[in-house]
Amino acid sequence: MVLEYEFLGRDKLVKGFTYPIKRGDLDAALERAGVTEVESVSYTCCTGKSDKKLIVDASMTGEAFHPGSWHKKSPSIGVYAVRIVVSQRIKQLLAEPDVLDEFTRWLKELEGAENVRRDQRQYYKVFFADDALVIEHTQATGGARPPAQFMSCRECSGR
Repeated sequence: MVLEYEFLGRDKLVKGFTYPIKRGDLDAALERAGVTEVESVSYTCCTGKSDKKLIVDASMTGEAFHPGSWHKKSPSIGVYAVRIVVSQRIKQLLAEPDVLDEFTRWLKELEGAENVRRDQRQYYKVFFADDALVIEHTQATGGARPPAQFMSCRECSGR
């Protein structure tokens, strides 16, 4: 089964930047997890300077935030360009603890979540900082948790 979503495009890369996740790899991970609900996917080249660099994220505005018209919401996914000099390290870190698979499993859990969770804003973000991946996300159950301390991907997954 092919997951259908709106592809919002891929920004032209600025010299010295690349995308750390290929669209085909993202699609394959979504398929492995059995994800059936994604609103859109976009590839963005933002070269902002920050101590932590966003790699991939998913977000969904809570269904309760659309008063007067209830309809099931689906998350949107963004993949962000990184400097070429760190891209191999990021790709290695994404593969080692199966971060992309954990990301897509979170999306799959969100699909089947009860209304109490779907009514709240949901997000999952993977950053690169201090030569490691850090993950911030809303909990699997019980709605959103406040933005807490960043965790390494191994701490987040319980490994």
